[in-house]
Amino acid sequence: MKPSIKAGIAVGMATGAWIFGEYALGLHDDPSGGAGRWTGLLSLIFPIIGAWWVVRTALLSSWSEATREGLIFGATGGLVGGAAIYLYFRAVNPGFRPDGDSLDAGAQALFGFIGALILGTVLVAILYGLSKRRRNTNG
Repeated sequence: MKPSIKAGIAVGMATGAWIFGEYALGLHDDPSGGAGRWTGLLSLIFPIIGAWWVVRTALLSSWSEATREGLIFGATGGLVGGAAIYLYFRAVNPGFRPDGDSLDAGAQALFGFIGALILGTVLVAILYGLSKRRRNTNG
């Protein structure tokens, strides 16, 4: 299995587990955000670690390879994470209403997928560029 697929699955599962963990800890009890709004930002560490792992293990040799692997990484993570988001808003916490507005679980899952696709691609490209620069300065 490609490193980008493995990493995407792991990141999607970790992000989903983070969401469910926040809920279990009561961090989603305050619809106006509360602590859950800020702890969710901490979950950005998962895609950063996943993208780093892709760059380290995929043996990328060009920007086009980095972009392709970033898209695969982001899409895989987005599918798994999007499924977790859908399950969360549809079955686990369907009454969650931030700012009094109702949420569509499908729209939230799609937004999560698109965000993961973009973030995964950008992170892999950035980390590839940094690793390429480092290799060039080290000889």
